[in-house]
Amino acid sequence: MKRKILRWSAGILATLVCASFVYGRFILDWNGRPFCHRVIEGEFTQLMHPQGGDITQDPKPYPNVKGLSQDSLATVNGCKDWAKDYNYIPGLREDDPQDLVLMYFNRPTRWNWHGPPPTVFGDKGWIVIPVNFDFMPNYLFKGEFGECSERVSLDEFRSRLKRTLDFIRTNNRPNWQAVVAEQTKFLDSINRQPPSKSN
Repeated sequence: MKRKILRWSAGILATLVCASFVYGRFILDWNGRPFCHRVIEGEFTQLMHPQGGDITQDPKPYPNVKGLSQDSLATVNGCKDWAKDYNYIPGLREDDPQDLVLMYFNRPTRWNWHGPPPTVFGDKGWIVIPVNFDFMPNYLFKGEFGECSERVSLDEFRSRLKRTLDFIRTNNRPNWQAVVAEQTKFLDSINRQPPSKSN
C-alpha cells in the first residue's frame, strides 16, 4: 500500500513538473520584454533636472544629439541596460502635446509592461511612451495600458509616429531633418513587412 501511494505521489509530482515546464517553455512568451519605464523616466529626469524642483514649472527639451536616436540616448545614465530595445525621437520637450511619441519599443511585443509574461495566444502590438511619461486623457488613449506607456496596433503606431514627426518638422525643432530621416527609414522598414494580425 505504501509503495502504491509513493508511486502515485511520484507520478503526480512528475506530471506537475512536466506541466510547469511545458507552460513556462511553450505557453508563456519570454521574448520582447520591455524595460521598467519608471526607471527610464527617472534617468531622464536626473539628466534634465539635476537640481530637482517643480518639474512642471520648468519644462526642458529632451536630449538631442544631432537628431539621432541612439546618440541622444547615450547621454542618459543607465541607458546601456535598455537603449538597444528602444527607438527615441529627439526634438521634443516635456511640455509638448501628450499624444506625441517620445520613445517606442523597436519591435512588436505581447508584453504591456515588464511584469508577469504574457501567453503566446495574445496579439502583438507596439509599445509607445508618450512625451510626458504619463497616461493620456481617455479621448487620446487608443491601446492597452502599460507602465508610463501604452501598447497600440501597427496602424495606430504609424499614425502616432507620423504625427510626432510632423510636429517636430513644422515646429522647426533642432536637427529635425536628421530626426525625420532616421525615423522615416524605420517606418519604411515596417511598412514593407506584410500585414499580420500579430503586428
